This record gives sequence, structure tokens and C-alpha cells, in this order.
Amino acid sequence: MDRFLPHKDELGELLQAKSEQLFVLMHHIDIDSLGLTEHGKKYFLGSHFKRMFFSIQTSAHLLYNSITLSKKSVKDIVIMDYGAGMGSLYILAKMIGCKQVIHNDILEEWKNNAQLLAQAIHIDVDEYIVGNIEDTLIALKEKKIVCDIITSRNVVEHIYKLNEYYKLIHQYQPKAIVYSSTTANFNNPAMNLQHVLLHYKLEKIFIQQRKEYIKTNFTNLDEKTVDLLALHTRGYERSEVTVCINNFINKGIVPAKNYYYTNTCEMDYGVWAENLLPFSIHKQMAAVGNSQCIIKPGFWDTHYQKSWKNAMGTIFNKLIAITPVIGFILAPFIYIIVLPKQETHK
Repeated sequence: MDRFLPHKDELGELLQAKSEQLFVLMHHIDIDSLGLTEHGKKYFLGSHFKRMFFSIQTSAHLLYNSITLSKKSVKDIVIMDYGAGMGSLYILAKMIGCKQVIHNDILEEWKNNAQLLAQAIHIDVDEYIVGNIEDTLIALKEKKIVCDIITSRNVVEHIYKLNEYYKLIHQYQPKAIVYSSTTANFNNPAMNLQHVLLHYKLEKIFIQQRKEYIKTNFTNLDEKTVDLLALHTRGYERSEVTVCINNFINKGIVPAKNYYYTNTCEMDYGVWAENLLPFSIHKQMAAVGNSQCIIKPGFWDTHYQKSWKNAMGTIFNKLIAITPVIGFILAPFIYIIVLPKQETHK
């Protein structure tokens, strides 16, 4: 089997061995017998099982990089996989022997699915916490859990108030390294265009949702005003849309722009559709207290079914390794790393 990561030190070899084991275990699971919800089953098969090597590989890299930065032994690591869904990181973290592993997701459905998946391969994750970042951090405080690492894979681009996310972690878990990956790489022209096209597609749906909400709840507004307000409430979640409309009715204030670039937000849940932000904004949002924000390029999957894709991925990965400038232009995803002041980066 190919290596999941190139590092051959003690941690690298441990992750390699457990990644190989997890890969085999995942392929022997009878998905139909687990009791997953239909949505959960469809998500797991489409987003993880179909590209299982890459799913485990990205988890292995996140774990290796973050644990190395912590300068702690694996057996002393307390780690939370935030917005974990049914990924592989929380399972792999437990398999390598982390002291305590916390799975988080905002929905009870995903927590139940994740638990069923872990149990199917006889992995006992220490904690499952359901809730947004504030609810989760309060739960950690009540349980007297202090995290060394808070990690996530393809989550930060959906967080509604990313600056508040970092502020809350700094408030409740000031010693934690926050190590995230996201496909919303602003500096990669292809990924940028892909996200812009997605935004335009989804905004056609989201603006109709806002129009319907405004028409239903503010029946005295004419159609032209409804269109204006729906246009100007792009990027606002439901409760803030309500505030904006009331401010317009009572004070004549047209809502201020609440999004960057072409980004758009689903109103009902306050979830960004792949929030595409320049690195400078990421660093500005993460600059809480004495934190240090570092951004690094990720890597391409080289385990597609088509050989030409793997060949291109291999070439791109070699180019990415030359320098971050080239890396950020080519990388399909980036790492956003927030270090407490006392941490140093090698």
C-alpha cells in the first residue's frame, strides 16, 4: 500500500500503520447494516468511501502536523475534531492513542451516524458533543476538558461568524492549537473560479428564499422593495434579516453589505456556501490576543481512478513543495493554523 504521509519518524510511522489499518477496516464495513440515516449513508459513500485513501490521508496529515506543533507525546494529546461529521480524523486520532478525543457536530443526526461508524470498527471515542462552537466550548468547560488541538477539515469556510469562532476559542480554550483545512483557497485561480460559480448558482436559490421570507413576514412591502431588500440582505442569517427589514421600515436604512467577494449564505441556518476569503482576512479574523496565524498550501489527491489525474496530482505536489508562492497557486486546499503566543513554529 502507498504511504499516507512521507514522514518516517516515530509519529509518522505510527500514523502510517494505523491509517493502513483504518483503510482496511473501512472497506470491510457493511454500510447497509449500520443503521445510518439515508442522508448520512449517502454522504459517507459519496464524500469519504469513494475517496477513502485521500480522506484518511488528509486526516493523517492534519494529525501529524498539529501534534508535531504541540511538542507533546501522542498519549498526552487532547484533541477535538470540530464539525467532524462522518470523517476519519476523530477515529484515526483515537486509533493512534491520543489521550482524549472529542467528536463535535452541530446536528444530533451526524453525531449518531459518527458514533455508529466508530462502533462498527470497535473504536470508542471519548466524547460526542452536539452544538455550535459556543455550546461546544461551554460543554468542554463543564467537563473540565482542556484541548491541546482543535482541528477541522472543510469546516471553516461554512462558519457564519468566523471572527467570533476564533474569539470564543481564545476565551474558552486559550492553549489550543487551531489547525484547519479548507478548499476555499482564494489564491488558486481554478479553485477561486469553482467557488465563484458555486456562489452564483446557490445565490439564485438563496435570494428566492429571502424574498419569500420578506414577503411572508412583511406584507406591507411592495414587490420592488422586497426585491431591493432581498438583494441587500445577502450574507445575513434569518434573525439578522429580520433586524435589517425592521431597520429599513422604521429608519429607512438599507442593509449594509455583509459578504465579501461573491460569497453567499444560507439564511435559515446561517451557513456560508464555501466562504472564499483572501489570506489577509483569514489572518485578521484569527488575530485574537497574541495568537499567530500561519497559512500553508495543501496537496493533491493521487489516488483517483484515472491515471492521468494521478500523474497531474503528482506533478502539482512536486511543484507545491518548491515554494509557498507556487504552492498557494496550485494547491486544491490550504491549512489555516492559529497558534497561541507561547507556541513556536518550525
